[in-house]
Amino acid sequence: MQPSPGHNPAEQPAPRGRGSLGWRDPLFLASMPSGERVRRFVAMLLLLQRLSYLLPACASLFSHEVLFSSPARNAVLLTLALAWNVVLFHWVARRGWFPIRAVLIDVLATCVFMIGVTDVCVPASTSCITNWSSHALLATGALIGAVCERPIQITALLPPVGVYAIAHAGDLGERFPAGLELAVRLNSYVWFAVIVFFIRRYLAAQATRLDRLAEQRLAAEAERVAERVAEQARLAHYRQLHDTVLATLTAIARGGLDHHTEEVRRRCAADAAYVRTLIRQDAAGPATGLSNGLARAVARAAGLGLCVHYAAEALPGEDSPAVSTADPPEASHGARHGGPPAEVAMAMAEACAEALNNVARHSGEREAWLTAVAVDGVITVRVVDRGKGFDPARVEPGYGLRSSVVGRLREVGGGAEVITAPGEGVCVELTWPGRPL
Repeated sequence: MQPSPGHNPAEQPAPRGRGSLGWRDPLFLASMPSGERVRRFVAMLLLLQRLSYLLPACASLFSHEVLFSSPARNAVLLTLALAWNVVLFHWVARRGWFPIRAVLIDVLATCVFMIGVTDVCVPASTSCITNWSSHALLATGALIGAVCERPIQITALLPPVGVYAIAHAGDLGERFPAGLELAVRLNSYVWFAVIVFFIRRYLAAQATRLDRLAEQRLAAEAERVAERVAEQARLAHYRQLHDTVLATLTAIARGGLDHHTEEVRRRCAADAAYVRTLIRQDAAGPATGLSNGLARAVARAAGLGLCVHYAAEALPGEDSPAVSTADPPEASHGARHGGPPAEVAMAMAEACAEALNNVARHSGEREAWLTAVAVDGVITVRVVDRGKGFDPARVEPGYGLRSSVVGRLREVGGGAEVITAPGEGVCVELTWPGRPL
């Protein structure tokens, strides 16, 4: 895992999606699951919506008109609003979405702003743009709509409605009955929440469908590649048969070779051994589920701009052929180890795909090595990069590595190990069955 000549880890740029919403690095978002991409997109829209009211509110501080009975208190509340939104979106950038506790804090903060700002607004400006707390209410409504998973959860909009009615008790009912005027003023607040709720659900459904279609396309492409490889292997076998067995038989038939001689017998024995090898390979059938899964992982990584050098050796099939007593001992040794169950093959392939995603996101490299081998019934898959690596004692592995790689292998009785050091790249080793501790 030594860096290649001329490689300087200090010169490698940091992954640009980390610690942000990911819009500066399309590869970072492309490597995300569909739900994660939708959440980050919606979070960006909510951030822009909040800027649309915070910037004019900041401009009101420099107005020549008297807009607030206590400009100092308004300035303090506005400073708190700015600070909270910075904290909120830094939180979201690190985690990818809004935690429930962040939504509760935002609702509480907006209620405080509605009471505080409305109290210091001069009477003529309580319903105009200078009362920025009303626009903060719209942003909170959109946030509630975004995080709701079921329509019934939209009822979380009700507490801010009560606080708004209390804050504006003095100016409600001047043009319409109080209840009707409250409904008119909060019409946009409710509809913002409903619209964002349906937008997120629609985008998530479409993204999931697109991911499913992409997976099907990759599976079909992997199957076509496997068929082409099998066809090339058959052509290679035909050529080899022509150059060995057929050539020997033709020479004997034409009288050019004396089949009683020792040299010809040795040649015939070698040709017969070659034919038996072809028969055993043909009985093993097409590529294994693990091989197909690894091929899909490589194809998916190529879509992220990652060049993967892939080599597989001696991977067993899911359904090993029965061992004939006529087969030589070395043939039965290779056949007695069956391939992994389908769920194990899937787990190893998906864990490998996540490891390649991590290379694309974090290594600073666009090249990786994937090897797969089976020795004495133990399947080992390794993903290696020559990126900047990290110090495991100081940097805690991310959720993807803990859950999608290590956790996934443990669930099927396998094991996963991460070998890395600063400047030395990363090696992720997957094994099944897991090695005893």
